[in-house]
Amino acid sequence: MKKQASLIGILLIVAGTFILLASYLLHQTTNLLLSIGLLLIIIGIVCYIQGIKHSNRY
Repeated sequence: MKKQASLIGILLIVAGTFILLASYLLHQTTNLLLSIGLLLIIIGIVCYIQGIKHSNRY
């Protein structure tokens, strides 16, 4: 489960990055899209750090 948390974290970071990139390329830079992208990246970073912290690689 700990390894899955770090993988989920990476997927959330990538999804947040794609949302920010898509909103920029489509010229739809509303606060809602930017906030969702930022929150996904922050949650992804936290999940990734927790996954590493609870494994033996820390």
